[in-house]
Amino acid sequence: MKNVIGILPGSRPEWAGQSVVVGAHYDHLGEGWPDVHQGDKGKVHPGADDNASGVAILLELARVLAKEKPPERTVIFVAFSGEEAGRRGSKRFVAHSKNFPPEKMMGMVNLDTVGRLGQNKLLVFGTGSAEEWIHLFNGVGFVTGVPIQSAQKDLGTSDQVSFADAGVPAVQLNSGPNLDYHRPSDTADKIDQAGLIKVASVLKEAVAYLTTRPGPLTSLLPQRRAGEPPAPAPGRKVSLGTIPDFGDQGKGILLEGIIPGSPADQAGLQKGDRIVRIGAVPITNLRDFSEFLKTLHPGDRISILFLRDGKEQTAEATVKER
Repeated sequence: MKNVIGILPGSRPEWAGQSVVVGAHYDHLGEGWPDVHQGDKGKVHPGADDNASGVAILLELARVLAKEKPPERTVIFVAFSGEEAGRRGSKRFVAHSKNFPPEKMMGMVNLDTVGRLGQNKLLVFGTGSAEEWIHLFNGVGFVTGVPIQSAQKDLGTSDQVSFADAGVPAVQLNSGPNLDYHRPSDTADKIDQAGLIKVASVLKEAVAYLTTRPGPLTSLLPQRRAGEPPAPAPGRKVSLGTIPDFGDQGKGILLEGIIPGSPADQAGLQKGDRIVRIGAVPITNLRDFSEFLKTLHPGDRISILFLRDGKEQTAEATVKER
């Protein structure tokens, strides 16, 4: 596996070694590895939204900026490999970026699954990693006219996490969930080209701010002792079939949709339901939900407490192999 890196050198000598990183992973699942759904193994997974869409915007921004006057601070464009296999490419980049070390990185913006925007708000995950992110994207939304929804908490699943783990304020742009995620049906004909232009305009404004800001962002990331690696996370073996509203910041998991025929569908869950507990385990956010699912095995039966129209209801579901 190889990362593909392009560097647009900064023009200010006093900012030598400082950088802004724009990233997008170019790997996907091939014929269904490693995150294949049951029944899809051996089928080609095109990965148009996840993540050819992000790579397309990365390349376009690099093309446009290369024609303009040099940025004041260096911009590093990285197409990562190995994101689908535990973020191997971005972890490698952070660990071996000697000329532009993490402690001199102003910030990182990751493009992952940005091709199905439509009339939705553009989601920005991880704005809680620095004080300025939410204000930056509020301003960018006003300037570009693109509706933006900031989410302070990060989903913890894409390449920006590798940078946050190294102390670099980092965010992910995302156009929202859809039923084709990690399936052979993630094809190019479903990409919203006008939406790509909107995302690209947001990215360009954000990078312009980061390359000219006099001082570093005010990091809100927890401090990790030098040399201390993040704890490894187990993989998930099961599927419930829920599509969360990734931009929702309320307690619990607000459902944006349900995969037809899934355990969640069979249990009677609907769009608009809010999962607040599974068994005896409170579910307060997406991370709680994901971590709980990682403890389950195919065939396990779970009791789900959820809110529908403000009233508590319960449903029983048997999770299946992912």
